[in-house]
Amino acid sequence: MDIKSRIEAASMKRTQVGVIAICTALYMIDGFDVLVMAFSANAVSEYWGLSASQLGILLSSALVGMAIGSIFVSTIADIIGRQKTLALGALVVALGMLASAFVPSYELLVVLRFITGLAVGTLQATANVLASEFTNAKRRSTSLAIVSIGQPIGGVLGGMATGVLILQFGWRSAFLFGAIITAIMIPLILRGVPESVDYLLVRRPANALERVNKVLARIEQPAVTELPAPAPAPAKKKSRFADVLTGVNARRTILISLAYFILMASFYFANSWTPKLVTASGFSEQDGITAGVLFSTGAIVGAVVLGFFGSRFPMRKVLAVFFVIGGLTFGAFSLSTGSLAGALLAAALVGFGSNAPIAGMLAISPTYYTSEVRGTALGLVIGMGRVGAIASPMIAGALMDGGWQPTDLYFLFIIPMLLGAVVISMLGKPVLGEPAAAGSQGGAPERELTNSR
Repeated sequence: MDIKSRIEAASMKRTQVGVIAICTALYMIDGFDVLVMAFSANAVSEYWGLSASQLGILLSSALVGMAIGSIFVSTIADIIGRQKTLALGALVVALGMLASAFVPSYELLVVLRFITGLAVGTLQATANVLASEFTNAKRRSTSLAIVSIGQPIGGVLGGMATGVLILQFGWRSAFLFGAIITAIMIPLILRGVPESVDYLLVRRPANALERVNKVLARIEQPAVTELPAPAPAPAKKKSRFADVLTGVNARRTILISLAYFILMASFYFANSWTPKLVTASGFSEQDGITAGVLFSTGAIVGAVVLGFFGSRFPMRKVLAVFFVIGGLTFGAFSLSTGSLAGALLAAALVGFGSNAPIAGMLAISPTYYTSEVRGTALGLVIGMGRVGAIASPMIAGALMDGGWQPTDLYFLFIIPMLLGAVVISMLGKPVLGEPAAAGSQGGAPERELTNSR
């Protein structure tokens, strides 16, 4: 049995669980970073006397950076390694947050938010890849669902902390808090996250055998006397982007990117408009805030529930079903704003329905690519989701300017969610195989294919 097959079949060890915990914490930083500007928006706007359009640019600058970082910058994880990329990304986020706490002008804050977004997008894509590579076959879906929960948890906890800090110490303190918690992650990454075995086997850096055996020792696997023969190099070396956009990978990348675009557009629309729609329906501002908290709570529960089913049944089938469920929750919300109880329940449901498929996508996407291009591929498809997150509010705003009501838009989002179920059903068998259903023997997946093209 080769190295990867042994890791896939073995039980999870302490170091592997620690990697999952650190990746989850990095996703929490992602969730905090998205909301820190939203919670600080009013105070920052008053401080510099910003117009609505200037504030809009400030709010979107980080999202644009996240999309670009996920698509382009995260490719360095396939070149310098996953651990180094995480550490460098966390360093840039910490410095960006620290500089934002002392920034002297609006224009410089826009630049800093964009740079911080670049690093956050890189962190998310790389953390997802690393978590997938350190998880065994049986626990992969559950582990990656847990990682994805970090984002809404970070949003809820970070949002609560930010609110208190801004009230007591002003908006700059929120960014200083973000810098401190991100800086704490750097030594944790360096000490708690070994380099990916997948990366070491593919890239063969100096002392690769020694480094592989150190990682194997940390995850309680026997050492090897020699590395397996490397895959034969193609006659003409292609760029990593060309690799994920040609051959068999092209179809996978198009389908997965489309699914991410649909999901992130739906999630960010619902996340932005659910509290506002509750307030606009005649309920109080506090009721709108409560709806937002329930939305995030539903998102957390959705990821957990999907992870539970994904570890017992083929993830593609589970994911397709949850896309349909997600579409139904959008319809339920649009019909439930007549009473406060109904609106709050529906807010939790739409959070559940819009985030559960995201957790499933994060779990299944790494299994469709080989180690050599996994970081590049995941960055690209998650980046396309970020594009959806940026486009969704603009499209929604244009439609409402044209006379659409918010409740009409919730109905409209049923269509792309159902389309997402079709897209997932069109995906073929993944490279790494799918998790074994509960009660099955063994649990080892198919071996990773040496050449997926």
